Formats: sequence, C-alpha cells, structure tokens
Amino acid sequence: MATMIPFQNAKFTLDISGVAGFFGGDEVISAMGSVHFYRGRKYLGWYNSPGSYTVAKKYGRLANSRFWNGLFPGGNTDPNGFLGLDGEKGPAFIATHSGTKMSDTGHVAQLLLGECKSLKEDGEEWKVATVKEVRKDNEATTSSEKNGNEDPKPTCFVSVANLPPCPPNPPNLQRPWKTWTAGLPIFTSVGPAAACAYFRDWYCFSMIVLGMISSGVACLVVGLGTLKFVHPKPAKGSPSGDGVLHAGSDFVVLRGEEASVNAITRGAFSLKLSGAPQNHAIGLSALLLVVQFFLQLLLIPQGTLFGQVMFLVTFACSWVYNCYLSSIDKQELQTSILMKNVLGIEKSTLKSTLKKYLFTKRTTAVVFLLLVLQPPEKAMLLNELLPNDTEVWKKWKKEVLDQLGGKGQKRFVFSSANDNAALFGPDDTALLKSLYEYAHNAYTMYLEYEQTSDESSIYSPETKMDPANAERV
Repeated sequence: MATMIPFQNAKFTLDISGVAGFFGGDEVISAMGSVHFYRGRKYLGWYNSPGSYTVAKKYGRLANSRFWNGLFPGGNTDPNGFLGLDGEKGPAFIATHSGTKMSDTGHVAQLLLGECKSLKEDGEEWKVATVKEVRKDNEATTSSEKNGNEDPKPTCFVSVANLPPCPPNPPNLQRPWKTWTAGLPIFTSVGPAAACAYFRDWYCFSMIVLGMISSGVACLVVGLGTLKFVHPKPAKGSPSGDGVLHAGSDFVVLRGEEASVNAITRGAFSLKLSGAPQNHAIGLSALLLVVQFFLQLLLIPQGTLFGQVMFLVTFACSWVYNCYLSSIDKQELQTSILMKNVLGIEKSTLKSTLKKYLFTKRTTAVVFLLLVLQPPEKAMLLNELLPNDTEVWKKWKKEVLDQLGGKGQKRFVFSSANDNAALFGPDDTALLKSLYEYAHNAYTMYLEYEQTSDESSIYSPETKMDPANAERV
C-alpha cells in the first residue's frame, strides 16, 4: 500500500521560490561577520539558510579576478572593512614625550574610547566606579543650583588607562562557541529533508540538501581566514608612549610603554582569508549560492505542498538562528578581545587599569589630565587642548604652567582675581576667577586620584598637599 503524502489533495501550492534567495540575506551577512571570533563556529553552518542570492552578491565581491569581478560587479571589497574589523576613524592623539600628533587614529582607539564612555558604577562586567568633580560646601552657587539642581550634570570625562606591557604576538583571539546552539537549525534541516525523502518528494529534498551544502561551504570558506591583531613595533630606545586621546570633551589618558600605546593608536584587527588575494574559494562558494538560487526557482514549484512546507520550515528555523547570531554586538566583542587577549587586562585588574573621572567643565578636565601626565612640553599640550588665546586666558595659562612646573609647591594657589581688576574689565575678572576655580577643582580631583593610584605623586613626599590645606580664591 502506497504511503499517502500529507496535503496530497490540497488545491493550492506555496510559491516561495521567488523570495527564497532574498529573504533573510542581511541577517546571514551580519551573522557571518562574527564567525572568525569564535572557535569552531565555521564548522557549524550546515543548514538550509535563506537569502542565498543576497549573500552571494555581497561575499562574491571579496573574490579578486577579472572573472569574479564580472560575475559579482561593484568593486572588490576589503574583508576587514566589510566585516567591521576596520574602517572607523578614532579620536585624535597627542604623545606627550615624542611629540607625535595624530589627527585621526583607528578603529581600535575608537573601541577603547567607546569602552571608557560606557564605564558605569553599577558593578557590571567591565564596569568600574566613577568619581565626580569635587565641589565644596562654601562654593558659590550657580544659577542652575538656585533652581534646585544641586549636582550639575557632567559634560566631559577623563579616563586614565594604565596599560600593561603588550605582547608582540597576541595569543589566539578566538572565543569558545556554544556548539549546541547550532543544533536547532541543523536538526530542522536534516529532519525535513528526511521527511521529504520518505515521501519521495525529491525536488524539495534536493533543494534542502543543496541549501545545507552551499551554506555550510560558504561559512567554512569564509571562516577559514586567520584573525590577527597587528601593530607597529617601536624602535629601540623609544620614550614612554604616554599621551592622550581626545574627541570633543572626552579624554583618555594612555600611560605605558610605547608598544602598548601603539597597540591602541596604530593597532588593528586584520583578517587574512584563505587563498588571498584572489580568494577563488570564496568566489566558488558564492557561485554555488547563485546556482542554488536558480535551481530553487525551477524545482521548488515542482515539489508537493508537503515538501514546500518542509522547505519553508527549514528557512524559518534558520532565519531565527541567523537573527540570534546577528544580534551579537561585534563592537563589544572586539572590545572584550582587545582588553583581555591583546592588552592582557583581566576583570580582576580592570579597576586598577581604568579609572574614570567626570567633570562639569572641559577646563577642569584638561588641567586634571596635565597633572596626571606631567608632560615635558606642558604648554604645547595645554594650548592644543585649550586653544583660547585672549589676554585673560594667557594670564591664566601662565599661572597654571607655573604651578605645574614649580618645585617645592605646598599649595596649588593662584593670585586673587580681584588683584587683576585693574588689568581686565568686570566680565574678564569674573572669567578669570572661574578659571582659577576650575584649576583648583582639577587639583583637588588629582589628589583623590593619587590616593587611589599605585603611581607615586609628582610632588615629593614633604611637599605633597593635603586637600584640607588647599585654599580657594
């Protein structure tokens, strides 16, 4: 007795072949963008995935020859930029010892800046406590405070990163992957394919199996690339790499060896695909995806309704899994690998490596980072970060530089703003007084930083100032 096929007497069919090559393609591309970061995930792509034509047109551009350029037009694509490993501009950088100035750094520096922006005091993973700008009880209230806002909202931050020595060749950058998560799409592709074979729907059976093969080959070929972290080696005798990253009102002070700082300012994640630079294997896998798309157009309508439903089930389950993979935050993943695998910063040492300080004024933040860095060319860095050059600012900068470069100073004290009333008008005198207060707040914050830092003070023990002795103008 012949086996009855489910839905055998149905009066309609599912015409899904037209959308099979397009639906879900973006999710597949996004999902494959993180395959290199996980150990063994390249072997787990054997399921009937949707969007074959969309994926082929995108990934085919990674192949580099006249034939592949004609088959997949649009120009060759750099794999690092295509997969989100590079291409993003980072903040500007100033090296305090070598004098190097970079108007733009790279993707890695942007990752570190983003990590510093996200630091919170909620105790979460990779999070540290923040410290707000010190304000004394007897400080004159501002107009916002009179309106009930006793705690002005910080407008900028300074993160101090004490970088450990960076290994010249970072170890394996890949993370372990939960293999069992791929069981759902693989099982829901094998099961329906077996059901189609059982009911002798060879059209849908062959298309499900071809989809599994083409998807698995594409994932394997792309995943065979080698992920590395590269950065230039410093010359022998190079000075300390201390410097500051700055973007708007956000600053990251980098302290450490030249190699460690280079890893941030000039380092990059690099992916070398198997068979580069021609990448014929990727071209062939993309061609297989195109062949799959055209065969689906021809053969899926020839199958039974049951086989078409089974084919649709494989697509639905694979699409859900691809959405899960595409939800992985690749920026956060790269940041985690940068911190742990490249810089060697473990969770247990994070609080001693990264410290974040919030400020309500950019001027206060700049003076604070000058105190932390103690650069040889203080005036250069001060003028670079605070380019104001009016007479009031020039006088204030001179007094700040005198304090920073002075020896035997017991108090971070300035002349009274009222003493300069004859030189400046009322508005400029009020501005000068505010600038003195900002600098004083920065020094008070610096004393707090010293108390929680393993670094020795820039002042000798006998001249180190106690916060209680600090005078306010």
